[in-house]
Amino acid sequence: MKNNQLKITVIDGYLDEPSCLGVPPYISPHIRYLWGALLEAGVRDDNLNYLTIDSLRENKDLELKKMETADIVIMIAGTTVPGHYLGGQPATAAEIKEIGKKVFYPTKVLGGPITLIENMKEKFKDNFDIIAAEIAAVDIFKRLTQTEILPAEIDKYINKFALSGSHLLKRHPNYPKIIAELETFRGCPRSSHCAFCSERLKNLTYSRSPENIAAEVKALAEVGIHHYRLGSQTDLLLYGAQLKNENFILNPDQIKELYQGIRRADPDLKVLHMDNMNPAEIARNPEKSAQIIETIAKYNTPGDTAAFGLESADPEVLKKNNIDSSSKDNYFAIKLMNEIGGRRENGIPKLLPGLNFLHGLIGESRKTLNYNYQFLKKLLTDNLMLRRINIRQVVRLGSYPEVKYSQGEFKKYKQKINKEINQQMLKKVFPAGVVLTDLYSEKKKGSLNYCRQLGTYPILTAVIDQNDNFFQKVKVVDHGYRSITALKWPKKFNDYSKKELEAIPGIGSKRASRLILEKPADIKELSALLGPDFDQKTLSHFFQF
Repeated sequence: MKNNQLKITVIDGYLDEPSCLGVPPYISPHIRYLWGALLEAGVRDDNLNYLTIDSLRENKDLELKKMETADIVIMIAGTTVPGHYLGGQPATAAEIKEIGKKVFYPTKVLGGPITLIENMKEKFKDNFDIIAAEIAAVDIFKRLTQTEILPAEIDKYINKFALSGSHLLKRHPNYPKIIAELETFRGCPRSSHCAFCSERLKNLTYSRSPENIAAEVKALAEVGIHHYRLGSQTDLLLYGAQLKNENFILNPDQIKELYQGIRRADPDLKVLHMDNMNPAEIARNPEKSAQIIETIAKYNTPGDTAAFGLESADPEVLKKNNIDSSSKDNYFAIKLMNEIGGRRENGIPKLLPGLNFLHGLIGESRKTLNYNYQFLKKLLTDNLMLRRINIRQVVRLGSYPEVKYSQGEFKKYKQKINKEINQQMLKKVFPAGVVLTDLYSEKKKGSLNYCRQLGTYPILTAVIDQNDNFFQKVKVVDHGYRSITALKWPKKFNDYSKKELEAIPGIGSKRASRLILEKPADIKELSALLGPDFDQKTLSHFFQF
């Protein structure tokens, strides 16, 4: 059968790996590359069907039945890092196996990060006709076109697939509320790797030029996408870097060219954020790193987060897992980023670090929890800001051993960090009275509407007493451990509900009832009702007439 006659269903099982996130609201570059590869191979757009795993779950029997009319079913999936997701849930191993078992007629193909893990490939080989090679888009294009692609040519094809693959976005159920994850390079450039990390399993690598990434952004903007994250790389600092005598020579000029190109490619850009950055590289190359951080903080949008993979402040754990970092390196990098990226735009810091801690690592002991807590406590004492703290547990890959530790102690440790560190950090980053813009509702419970912005690690924001699905502006009133509470804004005094008034710092239930009863006509009457001891800053922040 000719390619232009093939009917193909692509199932996006979502992916999450150290260098890339593809769970809604993010869409991975890998699924877009695959779509582009199919179009470039001559498959007609109207013969292509895109289905997310969440959409499949909603009407599984019907969707599986419809797949029988396809010639090929391709599933892309794989989570190789632990995660908690609100926008969607990645396909489980059981679901992948079930799809392979229940779809009969089409040729079934499995691709994505899941195929990097040998025992997973073995697990699914009886249920799928083809287990795709490392880069599914390239492998499937080669099979459909009988084209020989050498490793040195891969980036040329990827760049072509990226442009054609932009047409997929309008098919996504979240469209246009999507963050396009952009890939700068593939694979970890380090000569030795962290013992637990799946990046070490990648054999094919490439780097994409600023021009090609800008061209992809232009193509995405033309289909209505204006939210981007440079997330699909292990360390953005190493983009364009050269390795010399086991050390990297950073390339600030290429990163500046990258950011400027993205800005030019989409004049209507709404979000430009990043993900991974290695704090050890900042400590080794402070001057060039500072230039790069300056560039990012200049061209990004506010609320950006650089994920630092400290993983552990315990020197024994770092050594035994070959982790290229230390608590000293991280402290230096966090301080530098606060100095440069901590400046506020529209009330929000431009670029802050986010710390990752991983538990269940070789060499871990009870002392490890204390090392981590003391490190975080020092940051707080020294008035340094972190945008977020991720405390996760290892996903065991390949031969990585199981490290047992007390789940009870681990739970107490997390609670202690939430109570004593996280909440205080949120107060520093998002002080009461700060305005956040463009929030989308994710779920409603009681009088609270839980919302997030589109961006990297967006803060969960509970908007009080409102049922809208979108908020152009909200104003922060309170702080939880990992979320904040806000009011729809702007708002005049007479428009406040009792629940909203109660949430304003210093008001409470009794004062709220009194204010509603007395109905002050202006700020002077309100101030008199609240009394001389009421905080004047709160008065000016939250009350308009």
